[in-house]
Amino acid sequence: MPLRYVFCLSVALSSAFAGSAGAQGERDDGSDLAPPPTLLGRYELSIAEAIAMGLKNNLDVEVTRYDPLLSWEEFQAAWGAYDPEFSADFGWDSFERPVASSLQDANLLVDRELGGRSGLNGKIPWLNATYGVNYEGKRLTTSSSIQDLSPEYRTRLVASFRVPLLRNLIWDQDWTRVKQTRVLYGIEEENFRRQVMDTVQSIEIAYWDLAAAEEEEGVAEKSVETAQELLRQTETQYEVGVVSRVEVTEAEAGLALREVELIRATNAHQNAQDDLMDAVLGRGLRPGSELEVTASDRPDAYIAYEIDVEEAARKAFENRPELAGARQEIERRQIEVKFRNNQRLPQLDLEASYGFNGLSGSTNKAPNIFGEPRAPIVGIPRNYWGSQDTFDNAQDASVRGLLSIPLLNKTARSNATRASIDLRKAGSQLARLEQDIIVDVRRAARTLEAAQKGIVAAERAVTAAEEQLRAERIRLEQGESTPFDVLLRQQEFVRSQSELIDAIRIYRNSIVALDRQQGTILKTRNVMIDQVRAMR
Repeated sequence: MPLRYVFCLSVALSSAFAGSAGAQGERDDGSDLAPPPTLLGRYELSIAEAIAMGLKNNLDVEVTRYDPLLSWEEFQAAWGAYDPEFSADFGWDSFERPVASSLQDANLLVDRELGGRSGLNGKIPWLNATYGVNYEGKRLTTSSSIQDLSPEYRTRLVASFRVPLLRNLIWDQDWTRVKQTRVLYGIEEENFRRQVMDTVQSIEIAYWDLAAAEEEEGVAEKSVETAQELLRQTETQYEVGVVSRVEVTEAEAGLALREVELIRATNAHQNAQDDLMDAVLGRGLRPGSELEVTASDRPDAYIAYEIDVEEAARKAFENRPELAGARQEIERRQIEVKFRNNQRLPQLDLEASYGFNGLSGSTNKAPNIFGEPRAPIVGIPRNYWGSQDTFDNAQDASVRGLLSIPLLNKTARSNATRASIDLRKAGSQLARLEQDIIVDVRRAARTLEAAQKGIVAAERAVTAAEEQLRAERIRLEQGESTPFDVLLRQQEFVRSQSELIDAIRIYRNSIVALDRQQGTILKTRNVMIDQVRAMR
């Protein structure tokens, strides 16, 4: 089975295992109960595959992916201030009060009351008016001589409405929170887009660093092979008496030096593999992983870019998520200024209510103040529900204004001033960010131009060093040179090759850096931010 399919199968098993562990339970810290299995084998990875895997598995993206979700829930929670609320209050009360009145035929008055209240209350968005519809009902039994009904039933249905006319009109605390949390959600969306851009950039840099490390290791291996061949040639010449033992020792020292360089190159190659696997595998990289990743895309070809700094800056101002987030922060500060300025106003509220009152009951069995039985009251219903029949005959309405004027209002005035200062500060921060972006774009463009020139110069250096090494070998074969001189030429050739590899690496990374500074890196790599956001 090809190793590519082995690797894909390993990743699939890892995902399935993680899902199974999540279904069984989680640790207190929210992580899976068991780590994914250790990955083995060899896998050739293209740059497109690396980015796709990284955006799915990268832990930095995974951490940042939660922030917009949390911010959205905060926005939804802010709307909860306008949820209607049903409330109810029921109870039974007993009152026994001593009295001293000629109107009562006893010295102790006993009242028993059973009743309650229920209703629906809420708040209207934007207008910030409060409303309520409430129903009250109670049953009263009494030993009072002057009360004609016992038990007495009283009911009331009332609708109320209160609207602010100055302070808290539109810009109260609840509506301000709704508006600000909506903006904060947008800021977190931009922060997530920024993290995705940074991750794509880091993956590409790690990829081209790995490709360069592979090339460096290959150059070091060839250098060792050349030094070994030179040592064998020198030993042969020593055996026939052409060269001295000192030249053999120099060849041995040259071989040892190149073996050390190979060890360093191999270690750098392995570190570059770990950096890329950490970026693309996330938790798939385990301490015992023996997976070997190689870069299938090669960085040896390049295209000369004609860089327009003005156009690059225009793209940056249009696409950079940092700028979008800064502009939204200004919007949030503007909302805060509106709220704080509104809080400086006097409070003037209009309050209105309209209700119906009901009464029913049975004739009180206790004698009246004259000691005579009571005559039944005509037109009064006798049961509880009958009390509502009198709603049409007993109505009440009220309209009033409530005015409150703080005399000094220091807190509100200071908060409004502070909000205005914060808004100006946010504007300055946006200007500072715009200036930083201009500097970053200029620097990235300059670096890319220098990288292109560096490749041309490095290629010439490689050609010259290779020709010098070839000439020195011919001189050695003709007895006009020494192994030490050949080793020096070979060292220069290896150095020039390393410089060319590094120049190409810098060139590739400079392209990525300019794409990132322009904010076009996701478009260049066909990364859809909505698809990345959904991977969870």
